[in-house]
Amino acid sequence: MIGLLGLNHKTAPIEIRGRFVFCEEDVRRFIPGLSEMGLTGAIVLSTCNRTEIYFDYSGSNIESFSDYMLSTLINWRKADTQVKQHFYTYFGENVSRHLFRVAAGLDSMALGEYQIVGQLKEAFAISERQNINSSVLIRLFNKAFEAGKSVRTNTELSKGAVSISYAAVELAAQKLRNLTSHPALLIGAGQTGELTMQNMVKKGCTKFTVINRTFEKAAELAERYNGEARNLDELEELLLNHDIVIASTASKKALITKEKMMQIMPLRHYKPMFFIDLSVPANVEATVGEIDNTFVYNVDDLTAVVDETFEKRKGEIDKAEEIIESFVAEFADWQHTRELTATFQSISENFQKINQQELEGFMKKQVKNNGEDAEMYAEHITNKFIRLMIRNVKSVTDNGRKKEYIDLVNDLFKIAQ
Repeated sequence: MIGLLGLNHKTAPIEIRGRFVFCEEDVRRFIPGLSEMGLTGAIVLSTCNRTEIYFDYSGSNIESFSDYMLSTLINWRKADTQVKQHFYTYFGENVSRHLFRVAAGLDSMALGEYQIVGQLKEAFAISERQNINSSVLIRLFNKAFEAGKSVRTNTELSKGAVSISYAAVELAAQKLRNLTSHPALLIGAGQTGELTMQNMVKKGCTKFTVINRTFEKAAELAERYNGEARNLDELEELLLNHDIVIASTASKKALITKEKMMQIMPLRHYKPMFFIDLSVPANVEATVGEIDNTFVYNVDDLTAVVDETFEKRKGEIDKAEEIIESFVAEFADWQHTRELTATFQSISENFQKINQQELEGFMKKQVKNNGEDAEMYAEHITNKFIRLMIRNVKSVTDNGRKKEYIDLVNDLFKIAQ
């Protein structure tokens, strides 16, 4: 059975979300240890707005296992048990429904945004690299990608949608009015960093510097947009002459502290400085904003910018939800059919056994016989019965939904050894 354990921007503040961010190394260390408890596969989606563990469980009590996994996670992160209130769990069809809504951008802070698709694909790729996937989760995520594409193709939910990166640049433009005269420093050269860069250029920013832990990535991004690349260890110097700082790295420690900025701001003669922190955990200490003429905004502060476009597209939500439900039903049908596979295999094996027994008896009774014809006839009859029975079992069990009938069919075709 599939399950989901997670928290997001609706259930937890950024400080809590930051405690449970997963990188690939975290996935490698945390997930395999749960396999002895019945975990057969997992995919971990971790973004600035959510951490969700989608899992496949083979045991008999998935709710108890989910509680155990949450307690293990909290202990692993050395967090207080009170954070449990920020987590949610889903099982069965509610898992696919939630994931398909996420893939379509229906559960995003920025309604209809597309960046989540890339994040889902990266989560899927990590599970493949770490060899922790399962056939059910592979099917689930592929169906999620289909559902997301169908919603974007058949509705206008994403028309005019904004990403978090766009909202960050829009906020900077609102505060400074003219980005052309304000040098910008971009910390981080990943997907979010590049999207931010694209939006900065569209808004007229012509002076920007990119720094990254890996200089080559910073240089590659800067070159594409005619910017400048510098090393991360030059950060302090760069803060002296940049008015806008947008951070989007995977660092688990703050790169810009209040202590550091208290030294830098006098050297800038307290010229206003804007920090937009898209990272979770935070790259910029919130207390930096306590210094005169420094302004710090995090992901959760971008809600107002995002909400401006919501009214234009909320009429598409019902249409999108209908599409999602059709994909939920498709995936449920696949799961139910899959559960019947073992039953169908048993029927096939039993009929083949009967075929072999009957054929041997038939051959013994013939003085002169055409063994090849008899074998072909027996196989033909057997396959005909198998197809007939499988069709009838699907019908009687409502495609695997009526568990009591599946048990009845299994008992019906038990043949004494």
